[in-house]
Amino acid sequence: MAITKTNFINYSRCPRYVALDDLKKEKLDSVVTLEEYRKEEEAEYIKELLGDMYDEDNNDLIDVKNEHLEVMLPYYNKVEILAGQLSPKYFEGTFKYSAHTQAQESFDFKKNGIRYLCYVDIYNETKDAFNIIEVKATTTNKYLGIGKTVKDEFGNKKVNSIFQRGDDGIYYLLEELNVNISDYMEEDKYYTYKQKLFKKLDPSGHYVFDLAVQRYIIENDLKQNNMSDKIDKIKYYLAVCNADYVFNGKYENDEPLYETDENGNDIICYFDMTSITKDYLDIVDIERKKVEMYIQNLKIDPVPIGQYCENKKTTVCKYKKICWSHIPSYNSVFNYIDSHHGFKDENGNKYELFDLVSDGIIKMEDIPTNYLNRPKNVIQKNALVNDEPFINEKKIIDGIKQITYPIYHLDFETFPCPLPRYKGEKCYTQSVFQFSLHIEKEPNVCDKEKDHYEFLAYNHSDLREELVKKMCEYIDTKSGGTVLVYNEAFEKTRLKELANIFPEYKRELLKIREMIFDLMNITKTKSSLYENLGYDKEEAKMFNYYHKDQSGSFSIKKFLPLFSNLTYKGMEIGNGVEAMIAYATFPKLNEREFKHKYQKLVEYCKQDTWAMYEVLKGLKKKVGYHD
Repeated sequence: MAITKTNFINYSRCPRYVALDDLKKEKLDSVVTLEEYRKEEEAEYIKELLGDMYDEDNNDLIDVKNEHLEVMLPYYNKVEILAGQLSPKYFEGTFKYSAHTQAQESFDFKKNGIRYLCYVDIYNETKDAFNIIEVKATTTNKYLGIGKTVKDEFGNKKVNSIFQRGDDGIYYLLEELNVNISDYMEEDKYYTYKQKLFKKLDPSGHYVFDLAVQRYIIENDLKQNNMSDKIDKIKYYLAVCNADYVFNGKYENDEPLYETDENGNDIICYFDMTSITKDYLDIVDIERKKVEMYIQNLKIDPVPIGQYCENKKTTVCKYKKICWSHIPSYNSVFNYIDSHHGFKDENGNKYELFDLVSDGIIKMEDIPTNYLNRPKNVIQKNALVNDEPFINEKKIIDGIKQITYPIYHLDFETFPCPLPRYKGEKCYTQSVFQFSLHIEKEPNVCDKEKDHYEFLAYNHSDLREELVKKMCEYIDTKSGGTVLVYNEAFEKTRLKELANIFPEYKRELLKIREMIFDLMNITKTKSSLYENLGYDKEEAKMFNYYHKDQSGSFSIKKFLPLFSNLTYKGMEIGNGVEAMIAYATFPKLNEREFKHKYQKLVEYCKQDTWAMYEVLKGLKKKVGYHD
């Protein structure tokens, strides 16, 4: 088959990809139908979608499976349709996109016996030429977050972005607007920030490269069809979800009606990437020549692994397991905390991570100790080599002393939908659909079943108020105590969001928020907490406990087996992404399937809060602490 845009991006990863893909040269000149093209692109769309739903450092990122595609694709398609429906508000002319016709506009050209092909999300035909609008289910934060961080008049941080909205409501680079760049940032800084857009593996640059490849194919199509006169008249845009848009809660035929919000925001924003993609064309041409060379010289021989493998991203290369087969799953050099910054020896010589791997340093114990310029990495290596956990008993004890009874072990499960579903939500709001609560009324006295309380939304109706009511009923804020969570920023943010949405429960929810203590303060550390307790800065920021089986992670899933005989392995729903996908399938399940999935979700969330109880109890035992 022809080389599609997605093929092109993947084939240019490294010399080995094409050979591993078992590419048949004789098919490189064939025609690809829209149906075949979209099927091929869907997996990439959903990988990107999941990448926006869960950040790259999230321990719950998993391989994208057919189930995920089936569940998430309607949301991506809805974003595409909304972008198409809103386009006439910002652009003149006629529009062709998936909601209107199955025959989306396509472009292709042939070079050296190879056909290059792309279909267009939104084709906007104008009087003199046309515009290309590529839709991505990411948010404006991806681009408005590029720039100089400053403080507003109230002392709050904000970003003076390299993109600003023009009079027509479309976002442009500062240099393309009638403004002084120096009013926003230093001019040299502006061009430094702009370079981020030319890094194809960067989350922001990735989409720009995608659009640039599309532009490259379109322009070559026009040249081969004697339509070069149109090239300079074409504009190229990215359409993305508006991170500032707040849904007003209106529905039509049981579907959200995304009207302009009370602040004048539309659900979709458009970014003019015409000049950037033009600057990208020479780079794309070099990439095309590389791809053709890889095709002509198919070599399956191993090549050095690198950033292009996109390890720990949802867009990870599908052949990573083959190329990384020599890298241990646990305690490799990649499991050193902050290893992406590289390492330095005592003379200040820097060693990049992938260079070390190329030199055969792949296990955690392989790296010379004098390369470990971060004390935390020395602790990691010693815990592994000496088979003895690191423990700062005094810090752990002082941390535990901050906890008062009763303890409410609390955990939320959320669905970060690309499009807001309920009143007051934004795009990708972490919408709480479940909580689990174990109440430990006095030290080490808690029954896994009898002292467990939960709420799980049983359908996709707006059940947030019911959830809030139950949570406020179970947590007695008047009697004091501690709400124990794992990674407090998440629960605190959700509680603040719910308090703003439901003012009648605001006082109670904010009180629950005030009662929060993070168990990770004890397992890992929290500098501000321990500095206030009298520790110096160095000891305060160093973690309190580290076992070789953590393999560089402080996830509750890694701690549970260290302090109990329990594990998440073998659970049907065993991580946050699987929980989110399970909840997303509710409307499609029959009664038997629903009851089964519902119960598995209850079991998973219950495991999270029970894990906190077990870990806290285990830490007390480890340091000999008695309440």
